[in-house]
Amino acid sequence: MDGSRGSALYEIPFRLNKVPSQLWEELFIRNWNSPPRFTLMHRSGIARVIGDKIILKGTTIEEVKKYHRDTLKLCIDKSNQEEKEMLLRDEQRREKENERIRVHEESIRNLANEIEF
Repeated sequence: MDGSRGSALYEIPFRLNKVPSQLWEELFIRNWNSPPRFTLMHRSGIARVIGDKIILKGTTIEEVKKYHRDTLKLCIDKSNQEEKEMLLRDEQRREKENERIRVHEESIRNLANEIEF
């Protein structure tokens, strides 16, 4: 700390319960940069995800306690929910496509069985 503006700002890490997926990382950064609710002290662009940590760069522990904590929790929860919904939609699309293929192949087999030589 040299007394200049911003000299008391730190990188503050928050450990997640696991290493998130790339999708979750992207969702979290998007949600942090444009959260559904935040204080006037919110600063977009200071969050990054490395391994199992979210790191807020250029803040203080006091700011985290007063301002960023609630936004951080909200963005984590929103990212979890969005990832869950996206994965569910992807799974439903795969199941629908697999069923379409199965019905098509069954139709071809039935038609082939009807052909007499």
